[in-house]
Amino acid sequence: MTSQDMEKEFLILYDKVTSFDAPGYTEEEISIFLTKAQERTFFAHYNLDNKYRESFEESEARRKDLKELVKGATLTPSAASVANMPNGVFCTLPADCLYVISEEVTTASVTTCNNNKRIRVKPITHDEYSINIENPFKKPDIYNYIWRMDYQGELHELITDGTFTVAQYHLRYIQRLNPIIIGTNTVDGVTGPLNCELDQILHKRIVDEAVKIATGITDPELYQIKTIEQQQGE
Repeated sequence: MTSQDMEKEFLILYDKVTSFDAPGYTEEEISIFLTKAQERTFFAHYNLDNKYRESFEESEARRKDLKELVKGATLTPSAASVANMPNGVFCTLPADCLYVISEEVTTASVTTCNNNKRIRVKPITHDEYSINIENPFKKPDIYNYIWRMDYQGELHELITDGTFTVAQYHLRYIQRLNPIIIGTNTVDGVTGPLNCELDQILHKRIVDEAVKIATGITDPELYQIKTIEQQQGE
């Protein structure tokens, strides 16, 4: 559905729920409700408590729901700076990157056999770095993986064992959600019109959630009733 289609369905459902006995909303307000509902729907499908994001692709339905948000990028590390850890280089993530779901690097080495190898990237914390940096069995190496730590802003620091460097950083990631905007209104600093980027199968669910949000604002008691009814119907 387009944002205009979602607005029409929102108005029909909202009037039905409130029995035409509630104040109307402007296009801008409905855009905000739809955007908030889209965010709730997304986070309900993407388990943020799961460190390794298994839930993102745990089923065919889940993969289909969120496939429109999957993007890829190949990045080149920036020059070393005083902030780098030993054998570390920084990469600036794409501006629309929300969560990384897959990452590898291509190596560069003076040793021909170790040049242009593609190896895994293991995300670690700063505590893990401190604990394992001197452990020869857990340190990064060209036969297993390199380390990656998050840094301020949109930076990833990639750390090797010093016998090779990172030529390229290959990412698959979930992009940030754009707002759903009806007409030429502005939401979160973005001016529309903008349609929902999630798969069509989720659009009606987003409209339903937007109606719940709007109903909760105008009539909290009715909102609670509708929430219970929905839970009983699932």
